[in-house]
Amino acid sequence: MTSSGSRVGTGVNLFATEDITGTARWFEDTSDVLSIDDDDLDDTIAFVHKGGMTFLSPILPDLAAIVCTAGSRESHLAILSRESAVPCVLAATIEGEIPDGARVRIALGDPESATITIESAAAIA
Repeated sequence: MTSSGSRVGTGVNLFATEDITGTARWFEDTSDVLSIDDDDLDDTIAFVHKGGMTFLSPILPDLAAIVCTAGSRESHLAILSRESAVPCVLAATIEGEIPDGARVRIALGDPESATITIESAAAIA
């Protein structure tokens, strides 16, 4: 488990904005999207593995941010995120464990790169 306050990743920042702190949630497929409680979305930072994760489309505008381990500024996910004004980190390199429920902070002030830090590693059971 990664300790609190530890930098756990970096990636390409889609656009510069204020830093975001929220609750991490991994989305692997459509069933993960369908199982989320709508009340949690404004605090949810979605983590996905592929840049073309179109299954996030129904909830994308309501998310706090998205972190994707693939993709580029021209990917489908990037276009949807930009149109919805949802901060997005692409081609993220995750160097530690980010469990569902962990509190994470994404530094988004740099227009080129973003940093992901664990604020609280305690996962929600």
